[in-house]
Amino acid sequence: MAYIPAEELTYQRLRNLDFQRTLCLQSVSALEVHGPHLPLGMDLFMARWMAEESGRRFAERHPDWTVVQMPHLPVGTDELPAAGSMNVRPRALYRLLWDHARSLVRAGYRFIVLTNGHGGPRHAAAIEYVCQKASKRYGVQMFSPAIAALHRIITGQRFDRVEEILGRPLSETEKAGLVGGEHAGGWETSFALAALPAVVETQWKELGLLRPPRLRPLQRLAESLSAALEKRGRDAAKTRELLGSLASSLGWLCNARYGYGGPLVTYSGNPSVASAELGRAFREVMVEECLAEIEAVTSGKKDALAVRSIASDHALIQPSFAPRVLAVTAVVIALLWWW
Repeated sequence: MAYIPAEELTYQRLRNLDFQRTLCLQSVSALEVHGPHLPLGMDLFMARWMAEESGRRFAERHPDWTVVQMPHLPVGTDELPAAGSMNVRPRALYRLLWDHARSLVRAGYRFIVLTNGHGGPRHAAAIEYVCQKASKRYGVQMFSPAIAALHRIITGQRFDRVEEILGRPLSETEKAGLVGGEHAGGWETSFALAALPAVVETQWKELGLLRPPRLRPLQRLAESLSAALEKRGRDAAKTRELLGSLASSLGWLCNARYGYGGPLVTYSGNPSVASAELGRAFREVMVEECLAEIEAVTSGKKDALAVRSIASDHALIQPSFAPRVLAVTAVVIALLWWW
């Protein structure tokens, strides 16, 4: 079994790797305000946990493979705009990730996994866009299993597995507090209680259900478009979820910067339902979900391009959206001027 931190590799050892049997893992998430009770590094902790634990388990199962763990990249976009959050513009994140991906490919890696703990729509979209672009252009298997994995967990799709690990059913109070939006809520507070209890402020027990204000015009647009799609017999679930998420993100942005909807909101969900027991189950399911995708891709049963989440489904949040709109606009203006 070989599990190696990338920074410990010499150039000679790197060149001697069998890249057809080498798995490279890279975690990506920035510091962000997580309520009054959790540390700024929550997204970083979760992204790094998924990468390191998935890598160790994969190495144990496949002693003929080498697992290389890259240092964490502490960058992100669509972060909560409160003092302490570290945010870069969406285009800057995309360019950084794309350049980093090309460096990984140039180094020789052919199986590259990105893990993420941040739910910002354009953050997740940039990660998956870069993975898909690198896979297509360079013929590598680069993918991010964490985004879809976390989405399934926080939307209640893995309650059965959580209950199996716990050895008991989740209470209705727990279930109600664990769905419908998560940022420093029940899931992340549980993760922190299981992994780093000393850095959690004790007030988490008194923090009840809270949601950021949604931007009303965008929320109305989401409802209108969803109704129109359903009227035509089409599935509107993804459209409703994406636009609802954007309405929440933009509403939160306006709340933090301009006081939209009332006092500053720094968390979403219900921290009071958290427990270390639930956190240990959460951590286990996160790694299981990621490892299942890694096993499928490295064994050849699944192509990296098939590993994607709702973040890849809508053009509006893709890194290529604005440049394409500008290009089309420029062409239209040029044609109008010419004629």
